[in-house]
Amino acid sequence: MARPPAVFVALSSLLWAGCHSLPVFFAPPAQKPSLASAAFVMMSDPAADAFIVQGFRAHSESGWRWTHDHPVLRFTLPETGRLKFHMDFTLPEATFHETGPATLSIAINGRPLDRVRCDHAGDYQYEHEVPDDLLHKPGVNLVAIDPDKTATAEKLGFVLLRAGFVE
Repeated sequence: MARPPAVFVALSSLLWAGCHSLPVFFAPPAQKPSLASAAFVMMSDPAADAFIVQGFRAHSESGWRWTHDHPVLRFTLPETGRLKFHMDFTLPEATFHETGPATLSIAINGRPLDRVRCDHAGDYQYEHEVPDDLLHKPGVNLVAIDPDKTATAEKLGFVLLRAGFVE
């Protein structure tokens, strides 16, 4: 019996290799958020509503959200070491023009933490160490950030970008 030409053998090998099925990839199963992820929220996150108790506009506006006169956030903390409360926020020029300098009073679980004086329009970063006796660890913690002045009939306070607890 005659041997098949080398070209036929090469083509047959290529065809057989092309018939091999590719591996099938599946998306990983949905993950439940960990307690650590429930300690900080970015207003751009689609799940941000889960952190809001009251005092915010109903929807996010491109990564930030307006507050009203008594905004309250809910965070779930794990058993952990010392924590700081951190937030990035803005006092927009339009509302600052109406209110002037403002002070934000921050309370955790109904007890005062700090007061922040905002003497100009613009972006602010705030961070303050939180005494352990103000926190429920592990557990749910409520943070109220009350501006002393609001603008317009809608009672607009400030614009929140992100907030929560960091180590």
